[in-house]
Amino acid sequence: MTLNEITRKLICQNKSRYILFGLSICFAVAMTGAYGVLLFSKVITDVLMTDGSTYLISLGMYGITLIGIIVFLFYANAIYMQLQMGEIGVFLSLGLSPKSVGKMQNQQLDITFLIGGAAGLVLAVPFSFGIWSLLSLFISYTDGEFRVGWEGLLIAGGLWILVWVILRIRNAVHIARLDVIRILRSSSEGEEVKASHPVLAIIGLIAVPLGLILFNITAVIYWLKSFSVFFLGVSVIGMYILTAQITSIGRIIKCFFPNAYRKDILFYNLVRQKGNQYTLSLFVSSLLITLTIFSICFNGGMFLELYYLIKEEPYDYAVLAEESGEKLDESRICSFAEESGISLNEWHSLDMLLLGREHQYMDVSRNEWASEIVVNVSDFNALSGMNLSVPDDGYIYFQDSDDSMFQTCSEDRGLFYNPCIKEDFTLQKIKLVSKRSVLNETAKINSFAVVSDNTFYRISDTLDSSYKMTYYLFHGSNTENSREFQKRLLAEIVGINRGEIFVSWQNQVIKDKIKNYEDIYIPYDGNELYAARWWEFYPYAKQTELDVQMEAGAVYLILIFFIAIISFVSATMIMGLKIAGTIMQDTESYKRAMYLGLKENDLKKIIRKQIGLIYFFPVICGCVTASFMINRFMEASSATRIFEITLVAIGLSLIVFLMQLIIFFFLQNKLVVSTSRIVYEGR
Repeated sequence: MTLNEITRKLICQNKSRYILFGLSICFAVAMTGAYGVLLFSKVITDVLMTDGSTYLISLGMYGITLIGIIVFLFYANAIYMQLQMGEIGVFLSLGLSPKSVGKMQNQQLDITFLIGGAAGLVLAVPFSFGIWSLLSLFISYTDGEFRVGWEGLLIAGGLWILVWVILRIRNAVHIARLDVIRILRSSSEGEEVKASHPVLAIIGLIAVPLGLILFNITAVIYWLKSFSVFFLGVSVIGMYILTAQITSIGRIIKCFFPNAYRKDILFYNLVRQKGNQYTLSLFVSSLLITLTIFSICFNGGMFLELYYLIKEEPYDYAVLAEESGEKLDESRICSFAEESGISLNEWHSLDMLLLGREHQYMDVSRNEWASEIVVNVSDFNALSGMNLSVPDDGYIYFQDSDDSMFQTCSEDRGLFYNPCIKEDFTLQKIKLVSKRSVLNETAKINSFAVVSDNTFYRISDTLDSSYKMTYYLFHGSNTENSREFQKRLLAEIVGINRGEIFVSWQNQVIKDKIKNYEDIYIPYDGNELYAARWWEFYPYAKQTELDVQMEAGAVYLILIFFIAIISFVSATMIMGLKIAGTIMQDTESYKRAMYLGLKENDLKKIIRKQIGLIYFFPVICGCVTASFMINRFMEASSATRIFEITLVAIGLSLIVFLMQLIIFFFLQNKLVVSTSRIVYEGR
């Protein structure tokens, strides 16, 4: 037989290994591309602020996932090369030089990488669209269609070529150093054992929670905030140290449970012989699982907060009506409610004016003009149950929940602007008032300036009707009919506005104060989600508000769940390949143990323990770290439902653990049976 015939015969005989390696490459490139296609898509970047926490977390997870995918490809290549050793040995025994054999192997690698990588790039877009469509079945999102982020494909292509070049060089160098004797020994050769010590494992175990606790402490102290990221690094380093010392588990068991150690001495010795080869795979898998759970809970936590916030809102409905044109007054609102089978009660109304106000900060260079709603003190006292008094030359600033807007009132006198007479005027700041449950915080209006009745009506007389509004707050019976009632109100409001949304409605009041102002109108049809999120005249209904907010935030959820799926799959694949490599490496050790009298059932127990150690260490480490991490992060943030969010993190961790347990059951069952059969057949 010629050399080419031998090569073709070996390729045909071992085609399954090329297919598996090609599929691994295809999977890695497709995952990288699919993630990037969505992450850099306009459907995401047009909605999320690219410097916001959600997008930055997504980018960070993308980077970590890329590291995980690179690790995955290196392990896939290691298993592929280990399987190729027999073929390489055949060619070396025929007298070919290692350099010539290396060229032949690289040709096979090139073909496999080319086909696998190209298939991955082709599949990246449909794979991304498939997951997007699947998630869209559960998460309603009507504001945008799926669009391709081409940067993601470029990154996937770059990763594919980079790993291809690195592995090509690495394999060629490795083969160039081989001889037949080394190949014969490679199947049973363990890695060099590096130093490990139980004390380092304990240090790592302590460093993970300690770093998170110190992060929590420093994140809420202004002059220590710059150090908080450092303590996150301490936790990550602690996780790495802990995984690096996994091989010292036998020494720990030996110290505290000597009988248990002697009973499973073969298992602990097999673990110890791996040196620190577990470190990278276990560390990256742990990190991916941690970030999978953390990202869902951190970004999903705001929806849980929103659920409780809406649930506790003081009024069932809120409607803002303009004075200009055809007015939506109380009687018409009641008629719509009656048609929907709803009885309205506990009415409150606030007459409002739209003025300009200079937002005054401690740093004067940041001062800027913005619109401001103004109400009179009588209406406000009737609504809030307070008994405030305001002098004619003063104002009180009210915020329904937190004091974020108070930062814009840093000076003793507020500067206001009347758009009709085009004059500035000042009012003395009397006080800043913050009180919950006066307004519906999740509605469009939750802060305003309060002035005296005389000042209010004096200013009102100088304004056009386009700057005057009435805000209605009320309760209603039969909340199950809220959606129908809201639709009737919305149809009426859209009709009054001639089917258009005046996007510049608030900024019109300060058009003389800002540059490049223009009146912007967009049609309501086709912009329903925009209207629900931003239009001031969109009617508020407590019963349907969560649905509106969920749809408005659907892009957040789709992105985060998309990331979670890819991170979870990547972590699982890394662990699976590490298990396959470990079992393959230990096959000769199993055979020798069988010659020395090890029973088949005991062999299966050892294999299961090895699989369990590699598989469940990242799962447990990642789940526990994520639950603790989300609790600490919520403590350092403005979240109010920390306990509930922590429970969600724990519940999600249990779901992840259960899913991994199911995968483990099928994986170990297949591996144990196949490995024990190989060991017995090779006796």
